[in-house]
Amino acid sequence: MSKNVVDLDDQMLADFKDEARDIISSLDVHLQNAHSQANRDSILTAIQREVFNLRYKGKSVNAPLINLTSHRLADYVTSCRELTDDSIADIQSFVDKIEGILSGDISGTSTDSAEFVRELPSKRAPDIDPAWLSKTNVEALLVIPQRSMAAIVERELAACGYRSSATQSSFEALELAVRTRPDFIIVAKTIDDLDGVDLVSALQAMPKTRDIPTAVLTSDALNHASLRDLPFRTAIIRKGAPFGDDLAEALARFNIT
Repeated sequence: MSKNVVDLDDQMLADFKDEARDIISSLDVHLQNAHSQANRDSILTAIQREVFNLRYKGKSVNAPLINLTSHRLADYVTSCRELTDDSIADIQSFVDKIEGILSGDISGTSTDSAEFVRELPSKRAPDIDPAWLSKTNVEALLVIPQRSMAAIVERELAACGYRSSATQSSFEALELAVRTRPDFIIVAKTIDDLDGVDLVSALQAMPKTRDIPTAVLTSDALNHASLRDLPFRTAIIRKGAPFGDDLAEALARFNIT
């Protein structure tokens, strides 16, 4: 690689960090304002906009720890329906982590990024204590493009005491699986350029991810022709009436406790 290319990469990373600092400063202001306002809907919208902007800008540079944290933060604020005192504290924790990374107080490699992300706040579900999710410390990666379906699966997993993060992209799922080392992965059969069968096959072929239990979420019957190429270790979770039983059977098969 030529020196000019290296210099350009370094400059792009430096520019991104400057922009990230501006976004984090803006998020800090929004969070401080939220403490003193009763109607927080507009502040939540502004926070979501800033977080998605940070996610978008980070995709073009090599800043893995910031990008992992901003992915979790974007996942959190996407599922946030109202800005409560608890969610403000959670978002502030994310912001503080990113500030620490930008200042150099927090650093990490691919070997400890899995531990790092498990220390981040869990998404909140009604009637479920987030401290319980942190205590069990069992984490799922969901690769489900339909947000409504992902929310259903997340709610079921949270009821079991499991944390989860979600992505709608098969290619991002590969990176997240390697970097965050979830305890199990649930993949929709239909995703994007790679379908669920392709993605599961790739995950179970790679040494870094082949030992992570995987399941495919589908509306097809168990003997459907499109599922024949699944690796034999893959669990199948059917949508609709069999969903609860199939999920429970998959978790038991994976020995997820």
